[in-house]
Amino acid sequence: MSLSAYIHIPFCKRKCYYCAFYSYQAFPDTINAFVSALENQIRRSPYAGSQLRSVFFGGGTPSVLPLECYLRLLDALNDVFDLSNAEVTTELNPESVRNLLNSELIGRFTRFSIGVQSFDDEELSLLGRLHNSSQAKDAYFALRDAGAKNINIDLMIALPGPEHLKKLENTLETAISLDPDHISAYILTPEEGTPLYKKYGDFNEDSSSEPYIMVCEKLKQAGYEHYEISNFAKKDRRCVHNMCYWTQQQYFAFGPSACGFDGIHRYRINCSAKDYISKNGIITPSVEETLDTDQLFSEKVMLSLRLSDGTDAETLAKICENETKQRFVDQLISSFLARINESGGLSLTDRGFLVSNSIISELM
Repeated sequence: MSLSAYIHIPFCKRKCYYCAFYSYQAFPDTINAFVSALENQIRRSPYAGSQLRSVFFGGGTPSVLPLECYLRLLDALNDVFDLSNAEVTTELNPESVRNLLNSELIGRFTRFSIGVQSFDDEELSLLGRLHNSSQAKDAYFALRDAGAKNINIDLMIALPGPEHLKKLENTLETAISLDPDHISAYILTPEEGTPLYKKYGDFNEDSSSEPYIMVCEKLKQAGYEHYEISNFAKKDRRCVHNMCYWTQQQYFAFGPSACGFDGIHRYRINCSAKDYISKNGIITPSVEETLDTDQLFSEKVMLSLRLSDGTDAETLAKICENETKQRFVDQLISSFLARINESGGLSLTDRGFLVSNSIISELM
């Protein structure tokens, strides 16, 4: 069983207009107190001594942390866990890349994920991002020049506006020209209560079809493997940490609102940053879900079908024990929404990925 760790940093310079994640703006004293609490939680982990396959700093915007805070957290992780073969990723935004341009810090991360979202300034403004296209490109080159060898670019697609397809095509051309190791392309789904939702409401799902297929085709042509619904990688550059999620591996949670999974229980550190600091990072996690055998199998089906690898033959055979589901699988294949993969299991095609939620709900 592979083990991973998720580190939640709940700070941002400003919340983007589409974001519903737990994050807020904080001052240096709060950040220092928070890092002390997080360091304490890491050092007192009951899983001390475990070998980790991956560590992921997410948020929020982890790169708002001062250099010394990053180093303290990395020291704590290295002291407590075996990271000798771990993928260690941090998310960052273009405007805060300068916080990471330190040879020691660059050398201790093995992967960087830049929240670009678009290379079109009008779309960046619509999303409430703090950077422009030029700054995004500068940030990418700064990381490369500093020695970063594995970089992901996050993009957001199916944005509102009549010119989105043209803008997306330009964004993709720019992203491909930079030659990142990995590209994530997420369909924008505004959450209730966010400024973008208040302005535009629910988006028509049909509007995501054309941009999504464009992304799939252009990135495949550029040599990227479409290995998960929203993720594309150069050879041997799949995101190890996200593969942990998609293959039901265990991961530990550190930081307020962070989620973890022990193989049976899904849990959350359900507290505010203020409470987390006041309790010095020692919070009893809240179990949100306990999965029985049937639920674990249903989740395995759902997660497997997010991947181009798809299900294995044994899982497909179990699905097809139900005659109704067998007929549905046959319909998917004849409609070119799915295919039988090399292992004899079921994989969705690009067009199948586009309607994966409805497909998966029928097969779970």
